[in-house]
Parts: sequence; C-alpha cells; structure tokens
Amino acid sequence: MRKIKFFTLSILVVCLTFPCYAAELTLGGFPSFMRTRVRFIKNATFISAIDDATAQALGFSDADDNISFADTRLRLTPQLVLSDSVTIRAQVDVFDNVIWGGATSALLGGRSTLVNSSITTGDRFRGALLIGTNAIDRGIGESFGVDDDVQFFNVRMLHADIVLPANLGFVRIGRQPFDWGLGILANGGWDPLSDLGFVLDRFLYLKSWPLSGGTFTFVFVTDRFTQGNSVVTANGDGWDGGAFALIYNHPQALGGNLTIGGYLFPYIHQDHFAVPCPNPDLSACTRGVDLDLNRFTLYAGVIDYKTDLFRLVGEVQGGWGELDFGGTEVDIDPSNLLFAVRGEVYPGFPVKLVAAEFGWAGGDDLNTPELEGNVIVFNPAYNIDYLLFKHMIPTIYQIEGSVINAFYARAWATVKLLDYLSFTPQVLVAWNQDNDNPLGFGPVDRYLGTEIEGTFTINLLPGVNFDIIGGAVINGDGVKDLLRQQAAAQVNNALNTNFVPGDFDPEDVSWTAQGRLLVYIDQFLKK
Repeated sequence: MRKIKFFTLSILVVCLTFPCYAAELTLGGFPSFMRTRVRFIKNATFISAIDDATAQALGFSDADDNISFADTRLRLTPQLVLSDSVTIRAQVDVFDNVIWGGATSALLGGRSTLVNSSITTGDRFRGALLIGTNAIDRGIGESFGVDDDVQFFNVRMLHADIVLPANLGFVRIGRQPFDWGLGILANGGWDPLSDLGFVLDRFLYLKSWPLSGGTFTFVFVTDRFTQGNSVVTANGDGWDGGAFALIYNHPQALGGNLTIGGYLFPYIHQDHFAVPCPNPDLSACTRGVDLDLNRFTLYAGVIDYKTDLFRLVGEVQGGWGELDFGGTEVDIDPSNLLFAVRGEVYPGFPVKLVAAEFGWAGGDDLNTPELEGNVIVFNPAYNIDYLLFKHMIPTIYQIEGSVINAFYARAWATVKLLDYLSFTPQVLVAWNQDNDNPLGFGPVDRYLGTEIEGTFTINLLPGVNFDIIGGAVINGDGVKDLLRQQAAAQVNNALNTNFVPGDFDPEDVSWTAQGRLLVYIDQFLKK
C-alpha cells in the first residue's frame, strides 16, 4: 500500500507543479481494464500420464490433473499530457493475475493473507506455464515461508513521448512495449485478452516523409535487455547495438490500405545469461555451464493489405548467430524462423468476421550440434487459442511462449447472435515441426492434435463483457509422445528412477472451461 500512496502522491505533486491549463492527467494511449477469470483445465500436463502412487511421490495429491483457479488483473494506463508535444505515459498493474486465495495450503491461507489481514501482495499466475518454476510468482503464500519479489503494485511501462521541433521527428524514451505486425514475436501484451508480453528499456526515434501518395517512416531504436547483476561487473549484461525499421504505408493502394515494412537488429549480445538446462530438465545436457550469446542478428518483415471487405497480412521473423556454451561455440542456424499468414473477410451483419491463418515456428533437433530452432518462439501474448498453445506446449517445453516447434492451421469466425450476444467458434490443427528429437528422448509423432473451442461474449453493459469459453484438444500421438517424454524426465529426475516414455499413458482429450469478466475502464471515462 505504501507504493500506491507514493505513486499517487507523486502524480499529484507533478500535476500541482503546473497550472491547470498546462497539464492534463487522463487514461489513454493503451487500454485500461479490470479482468477476472475463472478456469478449469483438465488433463493438460504430464500428471495425467502417471499413476496415483507416482503423483503422490512427486508431491501431488493424485494423478487426476485438475487445475482450477481464479485470478484478477487491474491495469491502468495514466498519461500526463504536458503540452501538444510532450506526453508521459505509463502502464500500471495494481493487480497482475493475482490468484484468489493465494497459492498456499496453510490453514485459512496462513499469516499475512487476505483472510487474516488487509490487502497485501499476492501470488500471481504468470500466464503461460501451468506447472514449473515459471508458473507462479509467489508473494504472500506460505508455501516457502518468505515474501518473494512479487509486487502488488507494478509500473509495467513508463515512457516520455516527445514531438521534436522543426519537424525533426518523434522520440520515445523509457520502458515501452515492442509491437510489430501480427505480434507473433514482438508483442507488448497490452491487449486485455493477453498475458505477459515484450517490454523493453528503449530509446526510439521516428521520422516520416510523404512518398508517392503514402508515408515512408524510418525508425531507430537502441535497447537494454539487462544491466546484469551489478553495474560494476555487469554479469548477465545484455544489449543491442542499435536497430532500424523501414515502413511504407499507402492509404489508397488499389482501393485499400497497404503497409510494407521490415526491421533489422544487426547485433544483439548478452553475457552469462543462463545455465543450459532450465528446471525442469527435459533434455540430456550438462548443468552449471555458463551460456553467452556472443551475437544474434534478428530480422522481420510484414505486409498488410486491408479494405472494407477483407484483409491479407503476413509476417516473418528470423535470426542467426552464435552461443558460447562453456567455451564451445554453438551456431544458431538461420533456420530459426517464425511466420504467420492470415486472411480475413468481413461479410457484414450478422457475421462480423471469417478468418483463416497458417503459422510456423521452427524447432530444434537435439541430435545436431547447431540450434535450428527454439531460439525465438511465438510470443505468449499472441492470442491464438485457450489451451494447446496457450498452456500445454509452453508447459511441456518450459518456455514462456505459445507456438513452439510447431506449425498449425486455424479458422474462426465471429457471429452476432443477438444485440448483446456474439459467438466465436475456432478449429485449430497442429503438427510438430521437428519430430526427430525435440526433447532429447528420441522421435515423436508429427501430428500434435486438433483443438475445437468456442467463445460466447455477452455484453452485460456498455463497457462490461462476460465471456464463456469452452475448448477441447483431441490429443494426437505427437502431444502424447511429448507428454510421455516429459513424464519420464520429471519422474526419473525427482525420484531417481529409470522409467522410459513408453511406461506412461496420457489421456486422449484435454479440455478447459472458463469464464472471463472484462470491464473496459476507458469507455466509462469517455462518456
């Protein structure tokens, strides 16, 4: 609470410093909202593949694999408009996926919880992984008996937007989102439906010129990924040497709006950033060896054409470089590639949208010395589904992403059933991209599975929506093989046993049922 009071007083002091006609404090720039979700997820992890005795030996009550919880987020986006040329923008999480009741088994929640005290920091669901060290950030939970670094009040973004004089361009300085194209990699995660996202400490310069009936834009950025664990030794220090983007937009190209663009990060570097096997260890590799990203080149391209009737958009992301693996150089192959292409049609009432999409995320074969994939993966903030790529695949690979070592095709539509009710069905079919040895336990089947889901959106009031979401994944042999391999790795590592993947039997269907309440705060303030 002290942090909230300090932030509020700081804003008031800044506002009082200026005459009332010189500064305006509003919400804007990015959405402000409150979101509460209730979720039940069944058979989505390796726990469903083991028996009760093994599950109990691992610390679970049984092998039923039931995940059920509620969480709440309150996100505000204040902006301080100092003049026509200068605006300070922020994004503040007052709650950030705070789990109802906290992640604790202590009596009535234990000490210093909502049951026994006033509002304090809380355990938060990070948004992608269902189990593992990156599933939950713990705050007040009694599970570890300590208060970890979970903040009830968090300033997620804070940057100054400045329009330079004499038409010299625009600069944005500070912690800011990185968005590009469809958002398969560079995705700021500010959408009310998203979790996690790409946020950087960045200096950005932008300048636009008219060109052939459209607008040509040049963008330059330089970023700090991490300062390291000390400003002196900088162990873990990471940066890029500067990057640029070129974007051309024509609002009337053949009757539609055409955007073509690309960016290039020539040199990205980070020292001593990890040991090679994150918990849980899903591959046969040596622990304790330091990893350096000697160099990495990242590029992207996008083309987007939209009319009143349809939209065609495609995005590609790729990179190559070199890792230093405890003194051994490992090449990051140019086959590290992500892409997605999408077509949308807008038929008109009652069908708002019909869309189809194909996407690809290159994977890595652990039998080879190079890294052919998984260095870049789809961003977890990319809203593709509610179970397979939202939770199951990231949990298997223990990577906070979405589409990992996979390619997919999906189709969906949005239909208005009543004035206050719409329905969005979706079908997604997915395959493993590399199926030779993705987890270090041998080959897996190509076909991952088919996901069928539907979302009913009820407009309760202007600015207040309630979504009822249901989805099922018909698990193919590809998902089952991955779950078997993860089960073998987890059980053998924890219990010092010698199981093989064939000893485990995943379920045929994984499914979820969810409810989501969204209050769009901006809509009320605009009235």
